[in-house]
Amino acid sequence: MKIIFLSVGKLKKGYAKDGVVEYLGRIKRYMPVEEVVVKDESSGGAIPRVDVLKREGRRLLGKIKPGDIVVALDERGKGFTSEAFAAQIERFTTSGKKRICFIVGGAYGLSPELKAGADLLLRLSEMTTAHDMARLFLAEQLYRAFTILRGEPYSH
Repeated sequence: MKIIFLSVGKLKKGYAKDGVVEYLGRIKRYMPVEEVVVKDESSGGAIPRVDVLKREGRRLLGKIKPGDIVVALDERGKGFTSEAFAAQIERFTTSGKKRICFIVGGAYGLSPELKAGADLLLRLSEMTTAHDMARLFLAEQLYRAFTILRGEPYSH
């Protein structure tokens, strides 16, 4: 099993970039993880939102392989406690599939096509958060899930 951390656009905030690198490095102790970033559609508002979502969605879909477990972040997705999220990760890792793709969209989120094809729509919080923060929070929660599953103390 391998985790694919798939997202749109480069991280712009240094603290978020540093945090994602830190947590993905920690996750590698438990499972291989690869960060894949597709180009964002920086239109400055010149391109309609629906077209931005389609273009970014095509780029993301191009990185997903048949048989992947697809977890797409969405503000209307299913929320979990950290313990329940860890249990879900365990179900995924024992499914016999080779990869779990966690997908974080761009400024406008994810295309309807991508969300419709996801195995799980995941909500990180009741609150809306910046794209950079969502990536950092997801990386931290994945690491936390592995420490929960291994019964290890969470080290800060």
